[in-house]
Amino acid sequence: MQAIKVISETKQLISKGDQALQKENYETAVAYYSQAIRLDAKANFAYFKRGQVYAIEGKYSEAITDFNSAITLNPEFSFAYYKRALVYLEIKQHRMAIEDFNRALMLNPDIKNAYTKRGYCYFVIKDYDNAIADLTKSLELTPNAALTYFHRANSYFMQKKYDLAKADYDSAILFDSTDARYYLSRAINYTNLDMNEEALFDLDNAIRIDPSVKLAYQYRATINIKLNKYQSAINDIDRLISLKLEDKRIYVSRAYCNFNLKNYDAAIEDYTKALEYDPNDASILINRANACFNAGRIEEAILDYTRAIELEPNYFTAYNSLGNCYSQLGNYREAIKSFSKAIVFSPKSYQAYVGRGLAFLRMKHIPKALEDFTLALEINPKVPQIYLNRAIAFRMQGRVEEAAKDFIDYLILVPEITKQTNHIKTWLKRNGFPYEVAQ
Repeated sequence: MQAIKVISETKQLISKGDQALQKENYETAVAYYSQAIRLDAKANFAYFKRGQVYAIEGKYSEAITDFNSAITLNPEFSFAYYKRALVYLEIKQHRMAIEDFNRALMLNPDIKNAYTKRGYCYFVIKDYDNAIADLTKSLELTPNAALTYFHRANSYFMQKKYDLAKADYDSAILFDSTDARYYLSRAINYTNLDMNEEALFDLDNAIRIDPSVKLAYQYRATINIKLNKYQSAINDIDRLISLKLEDKRIYVSRAYCNFNLKNYDAAIEDYTKALEYDPNDASILINRANACFNAGRIEEAILDYTRAIELEPNYFTAYNSLGNCYSQLGNYREAIKSFSKAIVFSPKSYQAYVGRGLAFLRMKHIPKALEDFTLALEINPKVPQIYLNRAIAFRMQGRVEEAAKDFIDYLILVPEITKQTNHIKTWLKRNGFPYEVAQ
């Protein structure tokens, strides 16, 4: 009789706990479930219910302890395994969650959400085949589940099956067009299918739904840079900075855009900001130096190229660009030294030979200039400016036939009519080499 009374009172306490739980009065619910446990230490449902409340409150350790007790009292309690798995999922213990989902589904294959949740766990641990299998099973049970399509799409994406991923992102958006994540992820997938305009459309939608999604602005800026839409990219980068996403890459990207728009001073300012994050990044120093050079701030460019070389002594680009700076200042001896260093580190790069050849030419060292121009043409015979430079050097030596041949090769590579090509044609005609020969 006493046992029946205990069972009855325990059920009443659990019922009162359930009522409190429905009203989201968690403290009261826990109190009733705890009373039930004190009354009957084998009341597995009381442990289970209290564990659920602890999980809702984020008290995961207490929740696991209660689910453990419920399972100990009833090893075939499928929902206790399921709920404990959800807690493991919350605390990112994905493998333990998978074990509990396995037990839950073995005992009760009809727990639909278990397939979705286990599939997500498989995704996190990069077991994409099992993730897809579980998510597919879940979709058989719940065909219109947008989130499940989304997770399966992500699994296909990670396997680089972009067409299958697209189909699932399409379905996710079909069943729920209000989630910015779906548009953002499909946009990223589109970039791998070279569908940039479609990606931009989806990114626009993601931002419309949630203007705080930083990743959407990042990808839209990246695509706009790829499409040479530099001002649009700058607008997105400005927005990212306003959202407090500031790092080296953000400023480098905006600097790159400004450089391509010939806003060199703005580019210099952004490269300077980027260097605040990493003062020893040689590539940023090179880029800032390039902007300084184009802005006519040659001395500043020299400082940056020199600093980059100090950081990376084998930096061919820095030596070559430093040579261009010295040439711009008319310091041809220093230019020749820099170009010579560049050649040491990259003997197959024709640009350094051209730069050194021009420096020799301006110093009237014609044989050395001719030697460098010839070496440059051996490396790359399709650069018209090198033929023009060597033609000028030949002409300075009075070697008219060789000059004429290089002028003609230049005209073949530069067929459009310009003031310079007209001058060359006039010279050729005056010296008995009519342009018709080239044609």
